Amino acid sequence: MRLNNAVQLIVYPDRIGADLTDLARFLDGPVGAAIGGLHLLPPFPSNADGGFSPLTHREIDPAVGTWGDVEALAARFDLCLDLVLNHLSDHSPEFRDFVRHGAASKHAPLFIDVDTMDEITPDDLAKIHIRKEKEPFRAVVLADGREKRVWCTFSAHQIDLDYRSPETFALMEENLREMTAHGVKLFRLDAFGYTTKQIGTSCFLVEPQVWHILDWFRDTAARYHAEVLPEVHDHPSWQYAISARGMWSYAFALPPLVLYALLDANSVYLKAWLRMCPHRQVTVLDTHDGICIPDVEDILPKAAIEGLLENVSARSADPIMRGSAANVHSVGAIYQLTCTFYDALKRDDDAYIAARAIQFFAPGIPQVYYVGLLAGQNDTALMEATGELRDINRHRYSLAEAEAALKQPVVERLLALMQLRSTHPAFGGEFVLEYSNETSVAMGWRAGDQVCKALIDLRFRTTTITCTDPAGGERTWRA
Repeated sequence: MRLNNAVQLIVYPDRIGADLTDLARFLDGPVGAAIGGLHLLPPFPSNADGGFSPLTHREIDPAVGTWGDVEALAARFDLCLDLVLNHLSDHSPEFRDFVRHGAASKHAPLFIDVDTMDEITPDDLAKIHIRKEKEPFRAVVLADGREKRVWCTFSAHQIDLDYRSPETFALMEENLREMTAHGVKLFRLDAFGYTTKQIGTSCFLVEPQVWHILDWFRDTAARYHAEVLPEVHDHPSWQYAISARGMWSYAFALPPLVLYALLDANSVYLKAWLRMCPHRQVTVLDTHDGICIPDVEDILPKAAIEGLLENVSARSADPIMRGSAANVHSVGAIYQLTCTFYDALKRDDDAYIAARAIQFFAPGIPQVYYVGLLAGQNDTALMEATGELRDINRHRYSLAEAEAALKQPVVERLLALMQLRSTHPAFGGEFVLEYSNETSVAMGWRAGDQVCKALIDLRFRTTTITCTDPAGGERTWRA
């Protein structure tokens, strides 16, 4: 099974129109002709975190559609779905059965009984890598009145699964089997780094356990003719290691590298990364999360990261912090900047097209987030209404609003660039990084006689494309 070497769209099932029917109608237009894949963010029944607190992976939330709607999309595009493998919703049938029956529940082995683990000292707790400034535990009162503590890395609604248990792997295989039967080709493995619970460690990306888990997902998905894309924001060495083990990796270093290159007119660090990055990767500039910082450490110097943070922070909401239960660490304490990518580039159309050209010509399969596709601006009203900082980059478009946004000149330019990346045969060949000075980047692809090149001038934010055509000629134009 091979993925189309074409642009993929990242989109929620209900944020371009009301549901999957509206999304399919939207994709009948110019966007559908410019993409070959679709990363559909969780369409499952969920009670928290924008779909990432699934009650099950084996049903589609009726508010957004049916498996038939999903299959129709899978027939048109390579379909990527999230496998939320770290946790289940506290409203899931499995967890509710555990609350009713306690240890007698057949689903009890799915969940971590914190009180049966080794003693957790204050020093142990301080080491644990967490997502909220709280202990990663939750008290649960069982039906018989007894109280248990379970592990909750994220919200109290998201109950972590126990990967020391064969029952957890059995549940995950059932999910993989069901989802591939409906046409899923690629699984984004959400938050896999939190699956390794070992007291005395960070309980995050603990080796070698994390590789045993990832290798199992890779091999099991392959039996169902699918591939996996593990999602982790941490030191960039993780992406190299993931790629080396035959999985798709994320080019999460690219967004801050592109921002630095364009805002400082300096291509040195971007080109250094382009020389060594994995080629079996998915490239992004924006996702449903913010612009993450850990992924670029040791690629951009600390001073350059701090300057970038200061520059972009002026246009973003409060940053999302990171740390352990007792301390923060690394470059400052910033984990994500909450901002649309278009706003991060000061709504400069030429800079935005230059950024996308760099992404599309970099090695890997490019993904474009729906807000980025439509050159969306910060939605502070939604963020303030929900209290979720990342909602600044999760605007809810009506179908009419999304179709109107396609008529913006910058979006029309972006769609033309997406069409080129998805269809030109040169991108099936060899990547070439050509000589350029420190204020520009020249990159291209060659497959036999077919060539496609981009020259980006970072000072003037111009993007010049030169490509062969099927008749054997060549043309050059400004993107």
